[in-house]
Amino acid sequence: MTTKVEFRDISNFVHVARTGSLTRAGMISGAPKATLSHSIRRLEDLLEVELFHRSQRGLQLTDSGRALLDNTGRIFDSIELAASAAQRAHSSLNGKVRILGSAEFGTSIIGAATLYLAREHPGLSFETRMYPSDTPLPEQTEFDCLIVVGTAPSSDHVCRKLGNVGYRAYASPLLLQRLGTPNSVEDIREMPGIEYTRKGIAESWLLQDTDGQRIGDYNVRFSVHDYWMAKFYAVSGEAIAYLPNFFVHYEVAQGHLIPLLQEANESEKISVWAIYGAARHRNPRVKLVIDTLCQNFDKLIRHPGYALVRQDL
Repeated sequence: MTTKVEFRDISNFVHVARTGSLTRAGMISGAPKATLSHSIRRLEDLLEVELFHRSQRGLQLTDSGRALLDNTGRIFDSIELAASAAQRAHSSLNGKVRILGSAEFGTSIIGAATLYLAREHPGLSFETRMYPSDTPLPEQTEFDCLIVVGTAPSSDHVCRKLGNVGYRAYASPLLLQRLGTPNSVEDIREMPGIEYTRKGIAESWLLQDTDGQRIGDYNVRFSVHDYWMAKFYAVSGEAIAYLPNFFVHYEVAQGHLIPLLQEANESEKISVWAIYGAARHRNPRVKLVIDTLCQNFDKLIRHPGYALVRQDL
C-alpha cells in the first residue's frame, strides 16, 4: 500500500459505521452525504476490501469493516477523551502560569502579584523567571505573560498597560545628619550618590525643586545595575539613591529613608506593561493574572506580602 490512509477518511468511516447511515453520520459530523460516501469508497479502494454491505435496510459492516471499527474506534474514543481533558484544563483555574519579567524590579511586581493570587486561588501554581534588563529577551523563551518596565517592545503580542511607577531621590537619616538635607538640585551636586546603569548607560536623575525639573548631578560613590543593591547602600546611610517610589514604600514608612526635594510630577512616570499572545488571554489562568495586575497594580506594588520587622542582632 503506497498511499497513506487519510485521517479524515477514517473519521468519516467511524461515524458511518456507528450510525449505520450516511444521513445520520452527516448530522453528527456536519459533512455532506456525498463527502462521506467518497471517503468510504476511497478507503475501500485503498485497503482493497469491502467495508459495508449496502442494502435497502442501510449499511451493514462486513467482517473487514468490523475489524477496522474495532481498532480505529478505540483510537477515536481516546482522542475525544484527550480533547475533553484539554478543554477542562483550559477552563479550569487550576494549573501553572509562566511569568517572565525584567530583573530591574520585576521581582517586586511579580512576587507580590503571584503571592496574592496563590493565597486567593490554591489550585494555581507559578513559574517565574527574571531576565537581565541589559540583555535582549530570548525569542525562544516560553512564557504566558511578560512584565516589561519602560517602553513596550514592538511585537505581534498584545500589550496591556498595568500602571505607572514614579522615581525620586532618597537618603537615609544617617546620611542627612552627617551632610545636611539638600534643599535644591544644586545641593545634591557634591553629595555621594548611587549610579544605576542599564545597558551600560547611567540612569539620569530627574529632580525637581523650586526652580523646576532638572537633571541632577552627584558624586558617584557606588555604581550598580540592581535596584536592590542601590537600596541597600541608601538604607545603610552611605549615599543618595534615585529609586522607584513603590520600591521604598516600607523603608520610608519606617523612617529608614527620606524623600528629597519636591514630589516628582507626572512627566517622570514610567509605564509598566503586561505582554502576552492573543491566544493566551483565552486561558482563564492567564486572564486572571493579567486582570488582577491591572485592577490592583498600585496596591500590589506597595504591599509585597511580607512584613518588615525590626530585628535585634
